[in-house]
Amino acid sequence: MLKTAQFTSYRLAHHTPSYYRATSLALNHTSPLHSSTHLHSPVTTSQPSTKSKSKLQTHIEDSPEYKTDLIKMAGNKKNAPPEHEMVYFKQLASSVRRFGDFRTVLHTGLYSQVVAMEVPVGGDIGDEVHTVDQILLFTHGKGLATVSGKDQEVAAGDVVVVPAGTQHQFVTKGDEPLELITIYAPAEHKTDTVHKTKEEGDKEEDDGIDEAPEWSQQSKKSNEEAGLVREDAKY
Repeated sequence: MLKTAQFTSYRLAHHTPSYYRATSLALNHTSPLHSSTHLHSPVTTSQPSTKSKSKLQTHIEDSPEYKTDLIKMAGNKKNAPPEHEMVYFKQLASSVRRFGDFRTVLHTGLYSQVVAMEVPVGGDIGDEVHTVDQILLFTHGKGLATVSGKDQEVAAGDVVVVPAGTQHQFVTKGDEPLELITIYAPAEHKTDTVHKTKEEGDKEEDDGIDEAPEWSQQSKKSNEEAGLVREDAKY
């Protein structure tokens, strides 16, 4: 019991965003977790009941903010090839609005990149052409896709493929933001990119800041010769 209480206190104090710490204090204002002493030192007396801790944990873990933070922490954001292990994004493609930012890079691999986007009401992605393939999976809202001059209405559950070197534009329609997950192959952005707005993203692109890392642009042959990819999966 003591070990569990210590872990809970430490996690709330050091490993959860301020939103969750505030929520925990609001829900348990009469419990020892309300005390700053207990948040930073072992709990020895008046420990909260298992039932109350379970209720708090359930409330936190069911919140959209908590689930979004887990998604943001899951992928490879370092400027180096990812480890040879599973990357799991729980409910990433659900219809729940999650991100709020215009662009968030979630994971960058040797040959692809996963990015979440939220295009605000009245906004657009921008009329552009990439030199990489792009696959867009729409999860929330409605929009108008224009690819090579052809228009197509899109909504949650739809997927659009834009081949490399193809003009494209996506515009939000209706009174809700357009949310989507986009896969670039290979990567298009810096590994830890987060753009609050389209204007911020455009500026970083114009300034040469938001560039995909060199290691993400190498050929299969090059990566295999360097030992980064092996068919026997022994590294």
